[in-house]
Amino acid sequence: MSRLKKIDMGHLYRNSGTVFNLWSNGYAPFFADYVHDSQNILIAVSCRLGDSEATEIALLDTGAPWSVIDADTAEILGDQLGPPMPAPNLRSWRGNFRGNLHNLKITLIAQQGCGVDFSLDGTVFVADGWNGPIVLGFHGFLERVRIALDPGLTHGQELFFFGEIK
Repeated sequence: MSRLKKIDMGHLYRNSGTVFNLWSNGYAPFFADYVHDSQNILIAVSCRLGDSEATEIALLDTGAPWSVIDADTAEILGDQLGPPMPAPNLRSWRGNFRGNLHNLKITLIAQQGCGVDFSLDGTVFVADGWNGPIVLGFHGFLERVRIALDPGLTHGQELFFFGEIK
């Protein structure tokens, strides 16, 4: 029997041996092949940065070393960013970038009726000259979130599950 079980297209449960324990706080559609400024984003998800009410579409990238935002977004967030921490240059598919690491609350947004939003204080790389999408990367964020992707049976049924690691 599978160690993970999806019940009624709802939350995911994990088999602990004798019972199924809920592990996802919420879920929402993800956007496969989303286009951002003429660039294709393979897996895009909805999130909020800091205490903003604005919903952002971000690249979910388990291979990215850090979550990344541009300097303009950092300026808008202002004092919601923690103090800068030195970081090595960021090497990405868009080139090499200088910047600093900052702590920032990041919220993954559940679709209405599909659980609750999940927030945690993550670490973001504020990249000078970054012109790509917001990136949700591994260190300081995804390494602290339980996630699962369900590609669905047909286009438009893709689901992104997320939850606290307990």
